Amino acid sequence: MDKAQIVQIASQMSTREDLLALLNSIKQDEISKSCSDGDKFYPFTMKHLLYYCNPNHVFHRYRKFRIKKKSGGFRQITSPRNRSFMMLLQSVNEILKAMYTPSDYAMGFTEKRSVVTNARIHQGQNYVFNIDLKDFFPSVEQPRIWKRLQLAPFNFPISIANVLAGLCSMREVRKDIDGKDVFVYVLPQGAPTSPIITNMICDTLDRRLVGLAKRFGLHYSRYADDITFSSMHYVYAKNGEFRKELIRIIKSQGFTINEEKTRLQKQGSRQEVTGIVVSESKLNVPKKYVREIRSLLYIWEKYGYSVAMSRFLPKYKLEKGHVKKGNPDLINVLEGKLMYLKMVKGDMDPVYVRLYSKFQELVAKDFSLNKTNSYGITYIETIPLLKFEEDNNTNVIIHLKDCNKRYAVFKLGGINQFASINKNVPSDYEQQKEKLGISNCRNSKGKQFWLIHLVDKVIVQNSNMVDIDELNNDLNLLLDI
Repeated sequence: MDKAQIVQIASQMSTREDLLALLNSIKQDEISKSCSDGDKFYPFTMKHLLYYCNPNHVFHRYRKFRIKKKSGGFRQITSPRNRSFMMLLQSVNEILKAMYTPSDYAMGFTEKRSVVTNARIHQGQNYVFNIDLKDFFPSVEQPRIWKRLQLAPFNFPISIANVLAGLCSMREVRKDIDGKDVFVYVLPQGAPTSPIITNMICDTLDRRLVGLAKRFGLHYSRYADDITFSSMHYVYAKNGEFRKELIRIIKSQGFTINEEKTRLQKQGSRQEVTGIVVSESKLNVPKKYVREIRSLLYIWEKYGYSVAMSRFLPKYKLEKGHVKKGNPDLINVLEGKLMYLKMVKGDMDPVYVRLYSKFQELVAKDFSLNKTNSYGITYIETIPLLKFEEDNNTNVIIHLKDCNKRYAVFKLGGINQFASINKNVPSDYEQQKEKLGISNCRNSKGKQFWLIHLVDKVIVQNSNMVDIDELNNDLNLLLDI
């Protein structure tokens, strides 16, 4: 369904049954786009809708976990526990996106806007003033969501606003002024509906902060909970009129400033807005970002894909392991980093052009040396097992219990890995370990995996054994990898 169809139907809804019918139409349309004709469509039922819109059904709705913040400490994430609830929220999100357009000053979670468009507003200014809203998502309580859904552009009747506000909220335990536990119902950080709802709730906040910016002659933008003002002149004194009025507006909208993240960046120092450097003649990424890409490409070229992977894997698991399961594909990750570099610096930037050319050269070399077999398996890198163990300072433990349980276990960058074992690996493999090879492979769907096999002539892309001291010296190029 396109946006116009969703808006037309949603604007005429008057009952929960109308809402259910629209949600099922959106779900069926999404399934038809992504799945084969043989897949069945299982519609949401009214029982589903009424169960999931009750935030007191805690166990079956959300799961909670913590991720480490770059600035220290942990951030709690609350995401849908099962696929059915996730698909229900995704369908709700399609309704909200079709009907609502964020303010001109909201740069996050908005089509055709990004951290780049956010940063560009504040480029070349003498002062860049940044504040962060504390506990942004949980600060939005269910009654505010319920009321907002009854206002333009939605104008939903109370019965529909009740269901949607319930679906999009979670139950949380807090202390009251007497120290007793009380239940509150708030916006979860991690639900697909939460980002657009924060923009909906912040319409008034944006309008008032834009008015404040115009009054003092400033530029203003907001990326989620990250608020930025900038100017050529100074108005940011801690006890000055601007700061006092800023605090008053934010408090009146139910939010709190995180004082630990408040910062004033002056001309002459490195000024950053949502991770992008704005103090130079053109937008740029921090040097650390470029150095990380360059170092990974260097190690891949000199020592091979598996060694680069072993150096990259621990950092990736620490930062992204809560979101993405299994092994990351270093090629895809590097390409994503390069695309971000291109978005910030432009496709003609010499740094981007040089790094992307090196990346393409390494990918072409790997795929030209290794073939795809009749089963659709592509061998990216194949090296002797003994060399693999020495290069990566690991021990590959092979298990051959029976024909149905053949696998190997090893650590790569301190992270446990599993490898499949080809049928040609004999039971007396310990006596023939020098004849075994290990390949980094992709199956026909592009999923990466390890395979141990018996080979007569192993393809070795880097014929020399890795000099560990030399590698460690090279690793000094890295920053936090």
